Amino acid sequence: MPIEPFNLIAPSHILFAAFCIALVIYLPRIFIGKSEGTIRNVKYFLAFLMLSHEIIDPFFKVTFFGEMVKDSLPLHMCAFSTWCISIYLLGGHRMFFLFAYFWGIAGAGMSVLTPDTPTGFPTFDYLNHMYGHTLILLGVSVVLILTNERPYLKDYFNVMLFSSFVFLPIMYAINFVLDTNYWYILEKPAGDNIMNFMPDAPMHIVALIPVAWIITYLIYLPYQLKDRNA
Repeated sequence: MPIEPFNLIAPSHILFAAFCIALVIYLPRIFIGKSEGTIRNVKYFLAFLMLSHEIIDPFFKVTFFGEMVKDSLPLHMCAFSTWCISIYLLGGHRMFFLFAYFWGIAGAGMSVLTPDTPTGFPTFDYLNHMYGHTLILLGVSVVLILTNERPYLKDYFNVMLFSSFVFLPIMYAINFVLDTNYWYILEKPAGDNIMNFMPDAPMHIVALIPVAWIITYLIYLPYQLKDRNA
């Protein structure tokens, strides 16, 4: 059976993406009301799954798929989100959760809906992509549902200001030195995604920054509405 290129509107992708989202929403609810020890074990196990994948994934890409080491470093925003939510699940500072909340839901959510993989379900490349990004969303969901942690408006501004004026210039420098494309700053990601509607690279970043601010604000908006109605 020939391997088909990825198709955003393929029924297999739509159904599998829906399955991943359902896991993120409903799986943590199984553990509501469980003992602190059980919830702690869930958090530790999830952190183990995320960190092991983040460590093993570059090895597979370099060894079996021929990617260059410099292009397989854990420097994409979703990789940062993985490390942030894992560190928080293991007892890290609340700031790690906040970066994972805004970066993870926006970045990993977009990656689940619009993967940049060349092939679709059920190829290894596709399943590996969906597995890693679903874990990020699941980690954030576990924190929101089982620990009652949440972001506030000041957290939104802190994360986005830090991302725009500290991390973004750093990533520009890294990409310049390594000749890479982390955070998709210099080139758009492959496939159909929101950047298709933006100017050609590298000017797409001019549109991407305000869009990122809007998307992350929309991610916070349910909490703002909840606070207003409280």
